[in-house]
Amino acid sequence: MNDNRRSHEVLSLRTFFDDQIHHLQELVGTLSSRIHDEQHLTEQDMQIVEGFVDATNSKMRAVSGYSHKLRGPVRALYNHVLQVAEEIPPPVALNLDAFRTDPLVNALFVSSKDIDRLLKTDRDVDDYLRAHNKFQVPVLYALLTASQHEKRTQGVGMLGEMFIRDVPQQAINFSSQKIHTPCASNAELSTALKKYLFGRVVALVKQEMMSRMTNHSIKPNDDSYESRVKSLTNPDIYLNTLIEYLEIPANLLSIDKTHLKLSKLGIKLDSDDRQCANEFDIHELTWVGNTRNMVLQIAHAR
Repeated sequence: MNDNRRSHEVLSLRTFFDDQIHHLQELVGTLSSRIHDEQHLTEQDMQIVEGFVDATNSKMRAVSGYSHKLRGPVRALYNHVLQVAEEIPPPVALNLDAFRTDPLVNALFVSSKDIDRLLKTDRDVDDYLRAHNKFQVPVLYALLTASQHEKRTQGVGMLGEMFIRDVPQQAINFSSQKIHTPCASNAELSTALKKYLFGRVVALVKQEMMSRMTNHSIKPNDDSYESRVKSLTNPDIYLNTLIEYLEIPANLLSIDKTHLKLSKLGIKLDSDDRQCANEFDIHELTWVGNTRNMVLQIAHAR
């Protein structure tokens, strides 16, 4: 009886230690994974920061600890750009059939010939297609941007079953269609889209900072030490000003979704209007300086 009890106690104790060892191994594995992830994140952060410095003002490297100071703001901006990219819908077909059946594509172009003209005259597309044959890239994926214009006008409207003249109307049209980042797959386009958005934001940030430097440059007759120290030509002042400028990423790039119902002539219609119309959603990007353009991912079968 005592031997049986002793054996049972030994077995229970062994099971307890086995469980503890297994739990400890899981903790060590989780900790190692976290350390690896943090190291990877740190390396990625450093790459993003250094790329940002190269693209904006490499003189910031003269500031002690510049990388550490920029890491938080730049990473926040990068993460914000990723969130904006996620809000852009998947690619839509861009071809003759889409012009006939897709309300958004139909509204973006006056005729199907405009689609062909855009694809044949866009320099980025032409260079890409020359470098890749149809077997390599049977479907071209890309980003399409366009400007939206809205103006007040007067035209013929409906009141019940009656036509009425000189009705105040809002006409909407799209222009300046441009294709960006041509590539061979949806996965490539997803990466290219994020790179495009972040790259343009960074370029606009550089432009804004250069404008500030020009507007606040040292006066010709004031070459004092104090003026030079306080000027944006001083890397320390430049860095601090830049960090403050990056404080709210949404001020540098934002995205808005708008639902539109347009007649075939581009007249904005009420939701209950029964005439033939294009009804669709558009996604508009607002950049630094309130520049706006519509953005769309496309897929074109060659």
